[in-house]
Amino acid sequence: MRFGLEYTAGRPGGAAIRAAGFDFVVRYLADGGPRLPGKLLTPAEADDLRTHDISIVSNWEITAARMLEGYPAGVMDARAGLAQVLDCGGRADRPIYFSADFDVTPQDQPRINAYLAGAATVLGRANVGIYGGYWPISRALDAGYAAWAWQTDAWSGNTVESRRAIHQTHRQMTVDGVLCAVHEAEPTDFGQWDFIGQEDPDVIQEHEAVLRDIQVQLRGPSQAGWPQLGTTSDGRHRTLVDALAAALAQLGEVDNRSTELRIHIAELRTEISELEATVAELVEQVRRWDRPDLPWPLSLLTGPVALVGTQLARLEPLWPDFFPRLPGHDRNEQRNGPNAHSSQEWR
Repeated sequence: MRFGLEYTAGRPGGAAIRAAGFDFVVRYLADGGPRLPGKLLTPAEADDLRTHDISIVSNWEITAARMLEGYPAGVMDARAGLAQVLDCGGRADRPIYFSADFDVTPQDQPRINAYLAGAATVLGRANVGIYGGYWPISRALDAGYAAWAWQTDAWSGNTVESRRAIHQTHRQMTVDGVLCAVHEAEPTDFGQWDFIGQEDPDVIQEHEAVLRDIQVQLRGPSQAGWPQLGTTSDGRHRTLVDALAAALAQLGEVDNRSTELRIHIAELRTEISELEATVAELVEQVRRWDRPDLPWPLSLLTGPVALVGTQLARLEPLWPDFFPRLPGHDRNEQRNGPNAHSSQEWR
């Protein structure tokens, strides 16, 4: 069991609280005005408490019967309370206790539950707590509107709510000149900001087994690598990480070779294109050489010469008729040779 204080008339300070034998405080997140100058928890006070290892628990209370205003009030107060917690360095995953600081009747409970439901929309139901006498906190816990209970001896008779996390006693004491109410915290976790939960031993063992399995998969049996993954340059069996690194290196080499091959193919395509162009030029040259054209300017005579040749070929058979005495054009001479004489010649 741990012992703590609640105060509104002033701020005793962490050193004085620790010297008085207390190690936690329940602090308010709303201002109390001039009548209660020490009600609101401030960032500077929170720092001082943490410095002296004093745990902090959050409470919201504007007026004693504020919770009777129902759902909208719960939403508004939860938002303001969470903002103050965060401003003072607190955690959003820790509960805030909302106060029903009067003798609650069963007829009041629906509105109180509605207020808590509104607060849950901001904090989450797991972080909603209630302060009050035995009956209102028990009904809120039973209905699931609150997950945490801070019971006061006032309006409780001699009945104890076994699920309560904090107990406000009738005892009071003055610490560093400030009148404080004395509290008791029975469970290990009673909603304090600095609580760090401990895992179940079975869960810890299960986690350790998983971690060992992961380690074996990564580094092999006895942390000596896996024989089936090959060996490193220094002769050790490769771990999974070593094998992955080697595979990536091989992929890099393949990619480099692929790049070189693509470049080589591109070069070959260029050379083939050039050869195709050269072959086309050679074919055209051969085609030009195959034609019986004369070089310029003699090529200009090709047409007229052909015409004259044609005409001469037509005239040649007619020459003996027009020129009978021309040597070499007598028909008989042509027939009998150059020394033969026709009968007409002897006449």
